[in-house]
Amino acid sequence: MWSVFLFARRLAWSYYEFMRNCAWENSVLKKCARPLLLFVAWFCFAIPCHATEGHASFASLLAGGLSPVGLGGYYSTPARYADPSYSLSYYWMDEVEESSWNLSLEFGSDTYRVGAFIAFLSMDSLYRNLYSEFSYARPWNRFVFGASYGLDMEWVPGGEFWSRHRFKLGLNYKWREIHLAALLGGFADEGVAPVLGVHWMADETISAFAECDFDYLYVGANFRWKFAEISTSYRFPNFAVAVQLSLNGGRYGASYARGFKHNSLGWNGVHVTRWLKDERRKIN
Repeated sequence: MWSVFLFARRLAWSYYEFMRNCAWENSVLKKCARPLLLFVAWFCFAIPCHATEGHASFASLLAGGLSPVGLGGYYSTPARYADPSYSLSYYWMDEVEESSWNLSLEFGSDTYRVGAFIAFLSMDSLYRNLYSEFSYARPWNRFVFGASYGLDMEWVPGGEFWSRHRFKLGLNYKWREIHLAALLGGFADEGVAPVLGVHWMADETISAFAECDFDYLYVGANFRWKFAEISTSYRFPNFAVAVQLSLNGGRYGASYARGFKHNSLGWNGVHVTRWLKDERRKIN
């Protein structure tokens, strides 16, 4: 496990050096927000560093969309236990002007969970997308049921505008250390698509998952220390991999994620998170 951490840290540091050199060579970057993002990213992985899933629609899953706990995202199930918190994240792709700002929040208790997710995506000067989603979950003894509604608004600057409706229904069943989950979701004009998954929560230090949407299989693991977490995710076929390094202390957390896709451009993400309770929910 320690070797995995060292590899991920070397990978993150190499990427930081690359981006830093690019920033100094390009005078335009020095005048915009990229140096600030680089500093935030450096802070996230300069120390061994809570993992969250990829929130942007172009990012591969990290913590698993069917995870029983965690802030909501574009792919996430609404059937989750409440862990009151909020998060701001920024994702961008390599070599193209495509980026996404994301705000996610949730509150609740042992009897309910309410969450909201908002994402703004920009692609060059040609395309804009604003996606907002609201979800509700109701846990029982071993079951959690959740539903969400999303409004997707797309437009071309100075041109056409259109909107679509998106729905999700999720179910989670807990058996000892195993969580079995199912999700039905999709746009109203496209029909629904199923996702099935299993999450293994051994203890507070390690967890793993496998999920399938009948097009791809996702597998991954999460390793935790007292203040640090490392998450890895792999997709098959059309191989993709994502690594996230996180640091959290008290009610605050920060993370940096890097993903690579087969025959496609990579993506990057930074998160800052604040939990509303001193004790974070533990699911096992």
